[in-house]
Amino acid sequence: MNLKVKHILVVDDSRSVRVFFSDIFSKRSDYRAEFASSGEEAVEIFKNNHISGKDRFDFVLTDINMPGLDGFATVEAIKKLDPNVKTGMITGFNIDDYIKMALEKGIFNIICKMDSPDEIIKTIDNLITGENIFGIYSYLDPETPYKTIKVTRTDMLKAAITEILEYSKDYLDEEKIYGLKTGLVEMGTNAIYHAYGYEKGSNVALKENEDVDIFYGIDKTKLVVLILDRSGSLSKEKVLGQLNKGVNPSPEDLLASGGRGIYLTRYLCDKVVVNIEKEKRTEVVLIMYFNKEYIESKPLLINQL
Repeated sequence: MNLKVKHILVVDDSRSVRVFFSDIFSKRSDYRAEFASSGEEAVEIFKNNHISGKDRFDFVLTDINMPGLDGFATVEAIKKLDPNVKTGMITGFNIDDYIKMALEKGIFNIICKMDSPDEIIKTIDNLITGENIFGIYSYLDPETPYKTIKVTRTDMLKAAITEILEYSKDYLDEEKIYGLKTGLVEMGTNAIYHAYGYEKGSNVALKENEDVDIFYGIDKTKLVVLILDRSGSLSKEKVLGQLNKGVNPSPEDLLASGGRGIYLTRYLCDKVVVNIEKEKRTEVVLIMYFNKEYIESKPLLINQL
């Protein structure tokens, strides 16, 4: 079987980062990586490959903070050459500082440099292929067992949260349990009320086609909870807009009683992934690592088919 080799351009002004990625990709037979030390060099390399048409790039991964063309400007210039090329960003700084710019520029995925090489590669794989985004098995180690809870009434959500927290207490400390509980409450109620248009706080019995399923499992390093609704009513723009309101609130946002759920969840959980297939399904994946010292800078991971 011929392995599809993914041609990737990595852009970073730091030599050590380029060496880091060179080492990662050299161990993968399904990747071929080229490197640029600046946005300007990246655009030139991309232009030459694009004009030749023989060896186009499948993906461009660029640092945000660079002299000259920064990451946003680099992506913008490359998208003018090929609007369909897939791109992602990476940074060692606080990703929240770029949320507003990401919203303005339509950037929905920013990877943290401090994440593990395996996690970085998995994220890049997902961004390129889109094949391993949906489903809890995409976030757990292979062959890890997991449990499923079907929620059809609001009172069942409370029972589901209690079950998951009880299951988690031997693996997570009190601070992480609190973060997980907040994420479960916020994202669980969103899946029931907002996804299907019910009034928040009311007692709801979902209709036959209004499914909410919660999956959870634990592997060697982490707990993963996936909350699925089958409305597909969210959009990546709405998710990023809500995150921006949490990070950069206006006076009106500070006074508003709702809309902070996804921001609080991302702030308190180690990692949050939002997957959307429009008008079909929405998944919110909550990941809590057993390592108490897990990276503080939270990646931005919003995927939409």
